[in-house]
Amino acid sequence: MRENGRSMVEMLGVLAIIGVLSVGAINGYSKAMLKYKLNKQAEQLNTVINAVVRHLHSFDDIINANGVYLNKYLVKLNEIPSEMVHGNDMNTIYDVFGIGWSILYTQNSSVGFINLSASSYPSLKTKSADNLEICRNMLVIAKENSGNIYAVSTISGHYTDESISKSLYGDGYCTSDVNCLKNITLEQVYNLCGAHWGTEKQPEFKINWLVKRF
Repeated sequence: MRENGRSMVEMLGVLAIIGVLSVGAINGYSKAMLKYKLNKQAEQLNTVINAVVRHLHSFDDIINANGVYLNKYLVKLNEIPSEMVHGNDMNTIYDVFGIGWSILYTQNSSVGFINLSASSYPSLKTKSADNLEICRNMLVIAKENSGNIYAVSTISGHYTDESISKSLYGDGYCTSDVNCLKNITLEQVYNLCGAHWGTEKQPEFKINWLVKRF
């Protein structure tokens, strides 16, 4: 009695179909996971931004010429989500993507500046579709809070060099439509997010508050 089996061509065809379906499933999972993380990042950063706004003048007495990191104070006030605090690092908090954020309060004459800044993460210097989405998400979060902030910008290196990119300003500080964060365009998203792709310098993403101290 002769038994009928599958040919090698048929088996290869089945394996090819399984491979295509697997790639599609992995791609779908990756997109879903990215979307989840983007939403989680928005939740985390909005919590931090709201905490900064609530306590904007609470730290005037501790400010000095060198600046003071506010992370540890906001952690003690239970204003920072626990999953953003890693170990004993009190000067940096981390969002769902592992991006480190610091909250630094500095002064200049009678004016103070609170900077919520992100650095040391590949999304700020490596070109990819996912990294563009992460950066765009941070800009959208800033835009949603444009009524409370001074400006948002991407910066490479130090303030003393010439690598500061164009900034977009909050509702109370923008001088024209092109500079207003609330009117941000797709072109401006690419300009700010792509300004430091491939750079050797350490870029930062900054959300800034201006605090009139006197």
